[in-house]
Amino acid sequence: MAMAIGVLTNPNSGKNRKNPDRLADLERAVAGHGIVRQTQSLDELAAVIAEFGEAGCKYWVVDGGDGTLHWLLSTAQQQAAAGDTPWPMVIPGNGGSIDFVAHKAGIRGQAPDIVRALVQALEQGESVPTIDLDTLHITGSTDDEAFERIGFASAIGGVAQRFFDKLYQRDRIDPLGIVDVLARASVGGVAGSTPRPIREHLVPSLQQYADDIFEPTRARVEVDGEALDFETFSSLQVGSIDINLGGVVRTFRHAAESGVMHAQAVSSSRLGVVANLPNIVFGTPLWGRDVFDGPVRELSAEAVGGSTLDPVIDGELCFGLRSLRIRQGPRLRVPAIVCG
Repeated sequence: MAMAIGVLTNPNSGKNRKNPDRLADLERAVAGHGIVRQTQSLDELAAVIAEFGEAGCKYWVVDGGDGTLHWLLSTAQQQAAAGDTPWPMVIPGNGGSIDFVAHKAGIRGQAPDIVRALVQALEQGESVPTIDLDTLHITGSTDDEAFERIGFASAIGGVAQRFFDKLYQRDRIDPLGIVDVLARASVGGVAGSTPRPIREHLVPSLQQYADDIFEPTRARVEVDGEALDFETFSSLQVGSIDINLGGVVRTFRHAAESGVMHAQAVSSSRLGVVANLPNIVFGTPLWGRDVFDGPVRELSAEAVGGSTLDPVIDGELCFGLRSLRIRQGPRLRVPAIVCG
């Protein structure tokens, strides 16, 4: 039991930037039952994961946000595929700005409290309740190299992907920021669809905001081997779990069922996207003529017209893909620890 727990802490994640004592708090919490490692760059992850594996750590606590979890899983996937590291039980530590994976798993509290609760359960021989979470296995290629990631949700193109560009331009990433981006996009989308004399009176910055966020993505997309009839996407996204984004956006309802992904692909005007906004927010079915909204086993996309795919995976921005393929990834067993 001495090395039962491996803790990875990211000092640059949303909540940790405000807490310079995080590393010391985690080391006190884990005591003699594990190891704590702080990483300053992605290049350090492989060595930390290998150390956790060699030490026999059964539980990995990720003290960071959804992006930190994404990078840890993606790096661990490469080592697991090589037969170097078995999959442990992974515990998201609510250290980010949104933490939609931790919320889905029912995990409450901050990482030091989670570690203390886990240590107490191990010392007293108590069982820890778990939940199984499906993941996405995303592969593809750029002009220069292969691409492989493990994640839970990907905004592949259109407004779903460009939403994050606008969100990350804000000083704070929180529910109010999500609402503000959606509101600006909606107002700009409606106003930009009015007759030219009216558009000329728009605030230029608002018009540019709408032009940026509603720029479509061009791609050839297949869902379970069947090509979609349209190649211009005002929104394209897929998830392995149903997510709640900051209590504002709820999506991927079909992925609430274990074993299936939920894909959404929309080709419509700006007004059509704005009209679907309530469905996007509340997770109800999307409507329109050129719409796919349902459970899938596999989705593939290929950029057309000299463009690229720049997906956002668990909040992490990726650039320059010519093609991608999304299938079900490994199923993770996640201890659902509630504390604090």
